[in-house]
Amino acid sequence: MKTTPRTAKANPSDPLEQLRGNVERLFFSDPRFSAGRLDAGGKDSIAFAGPLMVRVGDSVVLHGRWTTHTQYGRQFQVERYEYDMPVEVEGLVNYLANNPNVKGIGPVKARLIAERFGRDFESALESQADEIAEVAGVSADTIQTLRREWSRNKLFNSALTWLSSFGLTHHQVTLLVDKFENNVVAVLKANPYLLVKEIRGFGFKRVDAIALKMGVVKDNPDRVRAGILHSVDERIDAGDCWVDYEELVNLANQLLVMDCLDSRERIEHVLDAIIDKAELECVSYNSRFLIARPDLYKIEQDLESRFRKGSDPNPHFAEVEELDAIVRESAPSLNGGQLKAVRSALSHRISLMSGGAGSGKTYTIAAIANLYKSRELKVILAAPTGKAAKRLEQVVGQNAFTIHRLLGYQGLQFTAGPDDPIRADVVIIDEVSMVDVSLAWHLFRAIDPDKTAVVLVGDHNQLPPVGPGNILRDLLETGLVPGVVLDQVVRQAGVLKENCIAVLRGEVRKTATESTNGRRPWYLVDQFTDILDIQTFIIELYETILVERLGFDLLRDVQLLSPTKKGPLGTDALNVILQQVIQKKLFGVEVVPPKPGRRPKFLTHDRVIQTRNNYDLDVMNGATGIVEQVLSNGGLIIEFDGRHVEVEPGENMADVSLAYALTVHKVQGSEYPCVVTVIHKAHTFMHNRNLFYTGVTRSRQSAIVIGDRWGLHNCATRKLVDRRKTFLSMAVAGNGRSSADSL
Repeated sequence: MKTTPRTAKANPSDPLEQLRGNVERLFFSDPRFSAGRLDAGGKDSIAFAGPLMVRVGDSVVLHGRWTTHTQYGRQFQVERYEYDMPVEVEGLVNYLANNPNVKGIGPVKARLIAERFGRDFESALESQADEIAEVAGVSADTIQTLRREWSRNKLFNSALTWLSSFGLTHHQVTLLVDKFENNVVAVLKANPYLLVKEIRGFGFKRVDAIALKMGVVKDNPDRVRAGILHSVDERIDAGDCWVDYEELVNLANQLLVMDCLDSRERIEHVLDAIIDKAELECVSYNSRFLIARPDLYKIEQDLESRFRKGSDPNPHFAEVEELDAIVRESAPSLNGGQLKAVRSALSHRISLMSGGAGSGKTYTIAAIANLYKSRELKVILAAPTGKAAKRLEQVVGQNAFTIHRLLGYQGLQFTAGPDDPIRADVVIIDEVSMVDVSLAWHLFRAIDPDKTAVVLVGDHNQLPPVGPGNILRDLLETGLVPGVVLDQVVRQAGVLKENCIAVLRGEVRKTATESTNGRRPWYLVDQFTDILDIQTFIIELYETILVERLGFDLLRDVQLLSPTKKGPLGTDALNVILQQVIQKKLFGVEVVPPKPGRRPKFLTHDRVIQTRNNYDLDVMNGATGIVEQVLSNGGLIIEFDGRHVEVEPGENMADVSLAYALTVHKVQGSEYPCVVTVIHKAHTFMHNRNLFYTGVTRSRQSAIVIGDRWGLHNCATRKLVDRRKTFLSMAVAGNGRSSADSL
């Protein structure tokens, strides 16, 4: 077993000395301690030891004191160190231009400084400050600020400029330095792929570009391992819970481009090692091998065992006779399907109800809740998003929770669980199509099946959840829990709901003839083929129609939807356009378009969305708000559903985006008075009728559909064929187990 060499302590009263040289030899090295010999340019190399991580050949500057080691004799005891790397021009340009603490030096001035002083920049900063100011055309005060900033970070400056040369922003470099301190370069050199899991925002492709630039060979085992795990994560991001072994090897092979004939064999060798270490699960199924993240596999196995008990008798109505008569008396207007759904909810521990727009799901939920209340039983309502929960409580007439709130999410964990279950007689969950397997697992492990029944409600025609899994469809198709599909559109649903349902039959109906208060429930504008014509029409719609002719509030009533973020008809481009239009129309503000590749600046009154759960701020992913104030430090005060939240610049700000235009996925569980949905052939790769249907069903009063005839027809007739790969979908209904068994 390797042990850390002992070093006699130096006299702390002695002043620190400095040694500069190259690491010639190492006796011991780990991330916390290294001991070796330094070639400092003299006749003999110098022994050193201390809390540093270096490799043979590294150029370093050591700061410490001389001492005597019991084994190695006189040596230099290191207290701190830095890498003695020459200042690279590109790195210095990035560092100067992107340092938020130094104002007045942009990319052009930064390059003038870097190209003029380059490797002598540090000494020039001390002795030629006036000359630097003159070359860059900045004030002496700016250079003084730069000098103070450079001096304050002197320990890390070599690492900062070196990392910046790879194109990392100042914020990203600071994250790395804060994480690894002055070991950051050594960590990167030893295994740059550690950054994929250590630093948020550093995906495999970004880290791989840095690593290859550093000289990492393409068949490096650390690179292959990271590429395999990234390929698995990509499938999880796409919604799958597993990937076929052979498919995974192919995905990794395409990603890594190893330029060798035996690349597949090398990938398989590393993959098998990952499986042996239990970092991935290998499951045998019908002579195939399925690869999964161990946590996801265990979650689906546990959910399956819980769902299998769903058909057991409901603990609260098992002894009740003449159940149908009680239901009829409580809600006499229920149709056949709704009656069956209510009966199922009262008969079983877990029941499922699904149905399209206008099928009466919410009315049925209210009937179920009222029957429980009539027996003085406690009912809890919940949904995945705040807006869905609010809509549910308005219909049923009692408070509703988000699932996260119901489970008491705090920090990075849920307080509700097996030891502290949810105290209710029935839990009714709406919008289950949005619930991924992880959230479903946390929910069901917090429910005592002997005391609490569960009713799951959703629309299987909508898009699957953003996260992995497809709970609603899997349960319907496997029959693991008793399920009822409401397939009858109730009479009071109206033209809007009827036209939305028609999309599921491949129909795109023309503009509705009837109108209320000057508004029609359904508008179809399908004459466009040119993308610029659609952009022009959207501008006209917002400038002269939505407010003046239809009476909508542009900020709070209208939501523009697109299938994707990218492209001229994606949400990124449309948000830039709409910010300019709305700010000028409503507030007289002329918005300067952002530079290509840059995010638009936030302005007062902008509509924004939170894109990641932030439990410190108590703002969840998908929450939309209005910017009330832009602070002098670049932060924002945003109004989210009546709450005023201050978002500081930095990482929190990266989770806020403009929300004039959103993807269809982002608005699941939400409704708006008016929804404008763009469906065009430019988005063909995203087209399917479930996306079309999900988009138009977000509207409560008017749906405006814009696009070209071919694109609209293609989207409505193209069925969703990319079935998600889940273990639940392979479950066998009844008392038998799934045929998938862990190796």
